[in-house]
Amino acid sequence: MEPPETERVAESIAELLDSMSADPAAREAGEDLVRVLMEFYGAGLAQMVSIVRLGSGDALVHRLAADPLVAALLALHDLHPVDLPTRVGHGIDTARRRLGHHGAGISLERVDTHTGTVHVALAPGCGSSSDTVRDVVRTAVSELAPEVVAVEFVTEPAGPALLQIGVRPPSSVAGS
Repeated sequence: MEPPETERVAESIAELLDSMSADPAAREAGEDLVRVLMEFYGAGLAQMVSIVRLGSGDALVHRLAADPLVAALLALHDLHPVDLPTRVGHGIDTARRRLGHHGAGISLERVDTHTGTVHVALAPGCGSSSDTVRDVVRTAVSELAPEVVAVEFVTEPAGPALLQIGVRPPSSVAGS
């Protein structure tokens, strides 16, 4: 059985809740149902993580969290064994590797854990104006930290212009 894509599942849930918006009572009941199910599954996952940790230690919990679907579920319930800033840092490293020399000027400024916003600095000349660079960074971060709500980019100002020094043409010898 192929695991569902987390983004597709989230979109489906939102669409189903929106379809109940015509009837406020049905919408409230639907939201309550989702909330109760989330609490139930979250409690079950927390118990499973505790059992695995007791039986096999943190190494197995980390192996489980390496799976994207399991990682998303653990993060959703605040059970991921690796903290958010560390996972975001790994995501930035992944983006740099994927971008090759275009990724050299990418740096993590900060992670706002309260808002779920990641701030990334792009140095001039690293393709900072490229949508592709930004998309690769967003994708890499979301793969390792699905709870991130937004990735904001700051382009660092260019430094002073380089002074070009050329070679003078040979001067004619005086008196020749």
